[in-house]
Amino acid sequence: MSKKFFSVKEVAAILGVSKSLIYAGVQQGKIPHRRVMGRILIPASFLDEK
Repeated sequence: MSKKFFSVKEVAAILGVSKSLIYAGVQQGKIPHRRVMGRILIPASFLDEK
């Protein structure tokens, strides 16, 4: 079973960018996300598009 959501840290590592760039994309509405218990989770479908 593959993961459906990734943390900001995981997405940054996969894309080879900084966590702050991911946070900025989330804040600007450019990166789809969900907040669960204070954590930002990014759907795997976002990474499939990259």
